[in-house]
Amino acid sequence: MAGHQVRLAPPGTALKVLFLTLLLAAPASAASVKLFAFDAKGGALDAQGLARRLARADEKPPDLGKLPLWAVSVDGKTAPQRLRLSQQDKLVLGSWNTAEHVRLELVWPVEEDGYNAVGADKGGLGFGDGELVFLDEEIAVTQYARFKESWKRRLSDWQPLYKPGKKAKELAAAAAAAMAEAASQKETPARVKAYQQSLQATALAWEKTLFEHGLQHALDKRRGPGLRFGLTLDESLLKRLDDLDWIAEAARRSGANWVRLVFRANAADFLYSSPRSFNEYDGVIEELARNKIKVMGCVLDATQWPKTLTPTLYAERVKNLVLHYRGKIASWEVGTELNGDWLGGASTPFAPEQVSRIYAAGVDKVKELDPALETVATLYAWEETAPDREHALSGWLAAAVKRGFGRGLDVVGLSIQPEDNPLGMGLERAFDAAAEALPRQKLLVSSLGYVEQEELKGYWWLAPDDVDGARKDIALLYATASCAMPRSLCGGFWWQTLDQMLPPGRRKATDLYKVWRHTLDQLGRR
Repeated sequence: MAGHQVRLAPPGTALKVLFLTLLLAAPASAASVKLFAFDAKGGALDAQGLARRLARADEKPPDLGKLPLWAVSVDGKTAPQRLRLSQQDKLVLGSWNTAEHVRLELVWPVEEDGYNAVGADKGGLGFGDGELVFLDEEIAVTQYARFKESWKRRLSDWQPLYKPGKKAKELAAAAAAAMAEAASQKETPARVKAYQQSLQATALAWEKTLFEHGLQHALDKRRGPGLRFGLTLDESLLKRLDDLDWIAEAARRSGANWVRLVFRANAADFLYSSPRSFNEYDGVIEELARNKIKVMGCVLDATQWPKTLTPTLYAERVKNLVLHYRGKIASWEVGTELNGDWLGGASTPFAPEQVSRIYAAGVDKVKELDPALETVATLYAWEETAPDREHALSGWLAAAVKRGFGRGLDVVGLSIQPEDNPLGMGLERAFDAAAEALPRQKLLVSSLGYVEQEELKGYWWLAPDDVDGARKDIALLYATASCAMPRSLCGGFWWQTLDQMLPPGRRKATDLYKVWRHTLDQLGRR
């Protein structure tokens, strides 16, 4: 046991056996780093203070062993481990189970920008046992290096190649200057504040780069016509059929050329074996067709998977939906948020293997009925905030691909919900994870949203008390930046369309809808 002296009692068989048992049960090795972090005013944070900085706004008090803070092996020998915080006198320790060098992946607030998924990797070398980690500084340095790598790729590896505009160049130069200024500071309070400001400058430069490159992709004459910009019509639409003509027309006027239509669970006829189960949806699809809007049919939302669902039942539901809408719906979202930990019920969810079997039965049935039909699977874009590696985007993909995930699949969508799972500067990394695991599939943002009600309970974007402003910024940023990702079809598909853009009542669109419409106008959709 590294670092510990063990004094044996006098020889005795029982004592020897006990000692050997304890020795074998203990971790073969362990490691920890000393973490130094500071609040926005430069005050040093203890373990609880650091935990509050990492945790959701509604998590009180945060659990020091379950934070969105992970140790990731730099050589890939072991699976990522959650870093455990502890307080020892005045030191904050972050511990993991294997004595190897790791980089840290976590969520972190960026001034006037919001919570981002970020990393700290010490120039790619990682941190070893006993090292000191000044988080504000290490995060800023790592994120700036990642930004520069993204900038380089876009100038040399992408088609069409990125052509930075004047503002993007100015922001990139400002980030470089801010990094140099931070490095020159010697006193701790000033140095911490300077690195916090440099992280903000990097975030702004990166977001501008993604926005500008996404805009260039969307306006490219070769790529533009095949891109998708959609809204989501969930099952609450069936309570608003009197507004159907207005909703469909508003979708068209927004510039959306696709709608994600979510078929209700339909407890009375889960399999859609009766023609009567299609009555309302038939009218919806006809109205959308009149407005020249294509439909991506969502077979069953992830939150609606019943505990009794089996591959056979799912395949039957898929078959009935696909056959009924043959010639009218050419794209089927056969799985939504497949790596979520709530499919089959939040209390006792299905194991990932069972989820894979059910999904596979659905996608296989679509291709059996008509190989030309498009299949879509949506994955939840969470890494640091996932409850375990088994459900995290990269961890789930690694296991699922080995089980055959990707067979018969045409498009992979990401569900992005920043109040639960911040991305920000981590957006590119999420797309890269999907692209590397599934090199033949197209990608898109297939679900996007921010705060279902009016009160923020998770992570803030822009400002903790500005939910409306954050929604507008997220809609604008991600609808555009999604176009600047590998093999991307763009997307959007705002989840709360019927509540937050086209609410019931006076047939009056909200300011969020107007921002969405302006965004798509910029992207050449009207």
